[in-house]
Amino acid sequence: MKRWLLKRSKIDTSTMARELGVKEAVACVLANRGLGQRQKAWDFIYGTMEDLRDPYLMKDMALAIDLIGQAIKTGRKIAVYGDYDVDGVMSTTILYRGILRCGGDAVYYVPHRQKEGYGLNLDAIEQLAKEGVNVLFTCDNGIAALEECKRAKELGMSVVILDHHEPGFLEVDGEKKDILPVADAVIDPKQRKCNYPFPMLCAGGIAYKFAMTLLQVFEVKDESLEKEFLCFGAIATVCDIVDLLDENRIMVRWGLREIQKTTNIGLRVLLEETGIGDKPTTEYHLGFIIGPCINATGRLESGRKAVELFCETDEAKARAIAKALINLNEERKSLTLQAAERAIELIEKDHLHKENVLVLYDEDTHESIAGIVAGRIKERYYRPVILITSGEEGAKGSGRSIEGYNLFQALFACKELFSRFGGHAMAAGLSLPKENITILRQRLNDSYQLTEEEMTPVLRLEKQLKFSEINLELAKELKMLAPFGKENPSPLFGSKGVSVDRVDLIGKNKDIFRMTISQEKSGMRFSALSFDGYNGMLNLLKELYPQEECVKMMSGGKIPGKFDFVYSIEINTYNGRSSVQLMIKDFRLSK
Repeated sequence: MKRWLLKRSKIDTSTMARELGVKEAVACVLANRGLGQRQKAWDFIYGTMEDLRDPYLMKDMALAIDLIGQAIKTGRKIAVYGDYDVDGVMSTTILYRGILRCGGDAVYYVPHRQKEGYGLNLDAIEQLAKEGVNVLFTCDNGIAALEECKRAKELGMSVVILDHHEPGFLEVDGEKKDILPVADAVIDPKQRKCNYPFPMLCAGGIAYKFAMTLLQVFEVKDESLEKEFLCFGAIATVCDIVDLLDENRIMVRWGLREIQKTTNIGLRVLLEETGIGDKPTTEYHLGFIIGPCINATGRLESGRKAVELFCETDEAKARAIAKALINLNEERKSLTLQAAERAIELIEKDHLHKENVLVLYDEDTHESIAGIVAGRIKERYYRPVILITSGEEGAKGSGRSIEGYNLFQALFACKELFSRFGGHAMAAGLSLPKENITILRQRLNDSYQLTEEEMTPVLRLEKQLKFSEINLELAKELKMLAPFGKENPSPLFGSKGVSVDRVDLIGKNKDIFRMTISQEKSGMRFSALSFDGYNGMLNLLKELYPQEECVKMMSGGKIPGKFDFVYSIEINTYNGRSSVQLMIKDFRLSK
């Protein structure tokens, strides 16, 4: 059961539609995104790379550029210390290659997920010092590495942090003050003293801005490399699930255009080996095909392999690495499926679904996939989920949250239970002694404050439409609002009093529910697809008709009665002809 909420705006969308030259439904979507001013809406639709803000507006950007620039000029050895997820891999690749292109002496270090865990660790810092590293440059980590940064400074290193995670804080006289590591420069738009206008960049996005500035300072003009960096920044932005608004939207929108024709050998062969080399690349391909392959290396082997792929200039070697990534991802899929089945079995057996926060322990789950499994369990039960497993050094876990529940703050209130933790409102990672798991479960559930209504999944509708308002022109205009993602979801609309004229099951496994639906007043008829609606429709009908009649209706007949539908509007192209297709998200009997 889902809640349907119709978004409301005080903006005069009919006037807005005329001024922008779009249909009112599109203007309504823009207004609901907070883009009611003409210039804001125009920038959202037509924004270009020139609209990206000056990187020097970011706190410590100028200082960091100067530090890295001086290190390059004086031949000091720089270690780019990244992370093993997509954002970490891409920001590492961008910074490492950018420094090399400016003539610097650089190496990169990606920690091993199982052996070292997330972020800086003391052993790695000691090893880098022995290898003659003079400058430690972190990306996608470092903001919480207080002890590690202190040790790096003791060893004589300069430390530059480039991160996008929330810093820890102290509350003094009702005011929150950041707890920052001792570093020569800290670039993180989420630190409270940074006044950068758009703090929602991921590490890859910040790294892109840093590298482009560095190239400019060194007067390096390399259009091909700059476009590669844009591609990497776009992939990181989509895969790290940051807000797809403002600068993030611009980078992804323009990055998608470059990915299809990329000069980066590693990225090109990965596209080819995953079967999408000849297709127009969308945010879906980045988030669900390319990203998981990159992530799989860090999950099951080492994230270094992914960085190697995007630095490789030999096509045969790059193709071998790409194939290895794809094979690892297939293995990851199998492990994820098995772990999710075990977690569901545990929840049902112990009736844990009655708890508000699900804190699960399964020592057989590979620690690298705990976050993915937690996400799947969250979607099934719509509860914040923390899945904890057995790691190299005690229990380790990953959490995924629901709207309205700030997981980072909830964990921060229990920080003494952890040996290590970090993250943000919707996702977090943690390490803790096994004996603290029960205490954590109890404290999170005791402090939980969301109501039952707030724990019901929500579908937010942009506008109620009549079928007479839906056509191919509208579908094309809605595509202009892509790429879709966090804070810019694919627009959903609703229609009431809809007839279901025909139903059938299609697809290879006959598991896609197809309907022909119409609205009497308009006489308009559309094809509609639902990937999970068959059982829902069958259950609705069982409340009204005998079982035999329900089965007969669902096997190709007309369904009596009227329904309300929630859907997105897509374009279906077949044999060169395009038509509107509605993708059904939910339905109910009309009142």
